[in-house]
Amino acid sequence: MEFFQAHPIAIFLGSAAVIIALALYFKWRRKKDLEQLAVSMGLLFSPEGPWPHELEATGLELFRMGRSRKATNLIKFSASGGNISVFDYRYTTGSGKNSHSHTFTLALIEGVRPQVPQFELKPESFIYKIGEAIGFKDIDLPAFPEFSDKYRLTGPDEAAVHMFFTPNRAAWFERTPGLRVQGAPGHVVFFKRDGQLPVNAWQGFIEEAKAFAAEVLR
Repeated sequence: MEFFQAHPIAIFLGSAAVIIALALYFKWRRKKDLEQLAVSMGLLFSPEGPWPHELEATGLELFRMGRSRKATNLIKFSASGGNISVFDYRYTTGSGKNSHSHTFTLALIEGVRPQVPQFELKPESFIYKIGEAIGFKDIDLPAFPEFSDKYRLTGPDEAAVHMFFTPNRAAWFERTPGLRVQGAPGHVVFFKRDGQLPVNAWQGFIEEAKAFAAEVLR
């Protein structure tokens, strides 16, 4: 009788062990594949990313959110618009059954030469349009209605944000929809969507980061 009572527990523990083992394997496999990608591109790779306190010191809002913040799988290189770090990042919000882990693959650009104000740029959505209708305004660029239709732009200093989003920059974003960007003095971070990018998308994302630095931050 004791065997049959313990049997479901043994199955549960065995299943949990398999799940944990698979998670660890895929984490290890991702690290190795990204290391090989970096080597193939002649770039630097580190399994650990920037420390949380270093990221928080950038002043970027993303790096102040949640707890248990951690950066991994770092690929670093230099571009004409600044030094670029591409890495996986995660943080946790909530607690207990309501806790949620947020994951991203980010491009952080440091040493940015133009004066960067505090701002956030994200794709416009139906929810944001409803918010605007009831009084939650964003910053529009009247000369670029397509930009304002594609993106929601916010920042505490509207005049400084307008100065940063020159016609050339606004036109670039009009041609490049779907980005999420945050800025702070000397720093810009951008990503394309929530969740980690698959390894086979990293090379393209790295090239986009180079183009972003060269064309937007020059």
